[in-house]
Amino acid sequence: MSWPQTMIMVDPQHFDVEYGINPHMKDDQGNLNKVDKAKAREQWQQLKNTFEKTGINVEVINGVEGLPDMVFCANQTFPFYKDGKKAIVLSQMAAKERQLEVAYFKSWSDENKIETFELTEKKFEGAGDLLWNYETGEVFAGFGFRTSPQALAEAETITGMKFTTLELVDERFYHLDTCLAVLNKNTAAFVKEAFTEEGLATLKSKFENLIEIPIDEATNQLACNMCTPF
Repeated sequence: MSWPQTMIMVDPQHFDVEYGINPHMKDDQGNLNKVDKAKAREQWQQLKNTFEKTGINVEVINGVEGLPDMVFCANQTFPFYKDGKKAIVLSQMAAKERQLEVAYFKSWSDENKIETFELTEKKFEGAGDLLWNYETGEVFAGFGFRTSPQALAEAETITGMKFTTLELVDERFYHLDTCLAVLNKNTAAFVKEAFTEEGLATLKSKFENLIEIPIDEATNQLACNMCTPF
């Protein structure tokens, strides 16, 4: 298995902070943080250009008014291969504010003739909580805040894979992709505070090189945050 060459991005024309569903969306006084929309657009374009310069094909999905978090587009799906073809497990978003996003990713998948699967378990946030080690074909799966163990078991049945599960215990790291970054088959960056002792032992058994991200960088700069290609 090799690293994918296609990335989905959502145009940020409707990106904003309109509600608070994680600890990073409010300031110390409990007020919603403000978005510099011009800067957000500039940074989004720079990221897209960087992907393309490295040879990655970027597929852009239009944003939708009223769905400001749609730009965080690892969360709505988990991409995998079924019988050698691209397939997607659709998410069951934990926050009601984000649940309508998934339909737009299903429409994109249908248009591109990618098979989709839907869980019956109602707490599953896709590639926000399921990370590939593309070089080994292994999937690391986080649970505790946005994804349930029952959903992971159902996703294992659909995909025919056995995940390496990791419990998340710090609400600042509500998705696995905020606290674990798989850099290559032997190397990962991680945030120690996000995991149980059992989880840390699992990571040490899976990677020869573990890079610990300091907690201030992880919380204030989201230094371990991941994005997931398809």
